[in-house]
Amino acid sequence: MSHYIAIDPTNCTGCKTCEMVCSLYHWGEINPWKSAIRVIRKETRGLVYALPLVCQQCIEPTCIEVYVPGAISRANLDADIIFNRELCIDCGLCADACPAGCVPIDLEGHVIMYCDFCGGKPQCVMNCHWQCLSEISTSSSESISNTNTLVDIIKKEDLNGYLPLRRLK
Repeated sequence: MSHYIAIDPTNCTGCKTCEMVCSLYHWGEINPWKSAIRVIRKETRGLVYALPLVCQQCIEPTCIEVYVPGAISRANLDADIIFNRELCIDCGLCADACPAGCVPIDLEGHVIMYCDFCGGKPQCVMNCHWQCLSEISTSSSESISNTNTLVDIIKKEDLNGYLPLRRLK
């Protein structure tokens, strides 16, 4: 059974608590550049639109199709996507392939990590004060269009310019 973090941007304030707890859990420091989830914020005339971005565990992930064999993998359609840092060559193809910009890249252009659900207790979900994030279990037989929904939101809200730079080199 595959999992993903469902995103409901209607309540998101852009507080970035999810970024902080993710990096703290995995790296022992509060550093949004070391988080598997990224929040993009657009501020217009005092109003904030925020959209958390995290790997949506696509049924047909384009990141796996373009990546170095073994660096990103999935045992079967019902399994979660796994990122192997040791096999990653930092080519950035996975980040460029994700249509919603859900592959986190650090300031040096390195892929940091994919969401690993914090060993079964996603810190971002547990600490989201506005319940914008939830962990969903799904099977490959279900039709999931999460990434397409994020892409549609990015287009509708004109957020392309707010996406993190994918390749800084």
